[in-house]
Amino acid sequence: MEKKLIAVSCLALLALSTEAQADFLTPTAGDYLLIGRGSSSDGVAVQVGSSNSLGQIFTVPASSDPDVDDTPPWPLPAGATPPMMGLTNDGNVAVTHANGTYNFQDINIWADLGVRAPSGVTTSARDGWSNSNLFNGSFANDAAGMAAIEAELDAAHTAISGLSATGGWSVSGDGFMNGSNHWQINSGTVDSNTTITLDAGLNVIVIDTNDNDFSLNNAGLVIDGGADSSVIFLLENEDQANFLFTNASITHGQSGIDGNSILFATLDGGNDSNFNFSKVIVNGAAFWDLSEDGGEITMNNVQGCGQWIGDHLNFNDVQLARCEYVVPEPTSLALLGLGGLLVARRRR
Repeated sequence: MEKKLIAVSCLALLALSTEAQADFLTPTAGDYLLIGRGSSSDGVAVQVGSSNSLGQIFTVPASSDPDVDDTPPWPLPAGATPPMMGLTNDGNVAVTHANGTYNFQDINIWADLGVRAPSGVTTSARDGWSNSNLFNGSFANDAAGMAAIEAELDAAHTAISGLSATGGWSVSGDGFMNGSNHWQINSGTVDSNTTITLDAGLNVIVIDTNDNDFSLNNAGLVIDGGADSSVIFLLENEDQANFLFTNASITHGQSGIDGNSILFATLDGGNDSNFNFSKVIVNGAAFWDLSEDGGEITMNNVQGCGQWIGDHLNFNDVQLARCEYVVPEPTSLALLGLGGLLVARRRR
């Protein structure tokens, strides 16, 4: 593969304030597809089992092969950008807690870095490794790197918690923008194809579900906007509500928005399953559970491009990749005042 300058963080074009930009950078975390932050005392940090692939997507749905498993969400809604198909070599996995562990079964990993932990990456950090392969990467202890990820994500938690809902964006489909600039979905359920069109710069969309879970069910969500737009989705009452995606697709649009500019985040979701995916296609969105109470991200039958961060990741039947998006040189972005979570490096 020819060398390209790519954005490997989740939000390449966040137009944060100057102070927030200094605190909200993820140069180390941006290298990883999966990051498990939890301790083994309350569960395995990263558990992936049963017919999985990281760093390669090989059965992206098409009209002749219509779905992730055996039901919709295919075809994608009008205006959606489907995930790429092929070998990306970006299936890197990080276990950041000193007592964190990983357990892989029936998984192939194509990576440029591989699997990292503070120590014991193939001994005490390895809870299981069965019928699995690591290609084009390595197992390595990296205490400094894992500490850097933790510091970056803690800073991101602080920066995001200081943001307020913004106006200027619009919704076509389920729900509406209320007087507080929140995305009001009274039942909590989006069950028809819906498009969010972003304003220029950073959009912060707080989802108000009247304390119900946010459920994307048998529908596609398209997030669209210009090349200078980005978004963070937050739940109004995340201690009482979770993100649930079932027979669904979450993709970026076709109006120029960068594929690394969409983030769904929880900051204080507790030890619940704060993100739950079942038969979902993803393209260009990141899902960060930054709660500090042992929460979980659960996925079954999911494929596509994104990033997943949480205390405990429990995945089955997934094909996931970080995916590549060409962006301007970092110095050019700085001159444009964009900053944010851009991380650039060269990939062979």
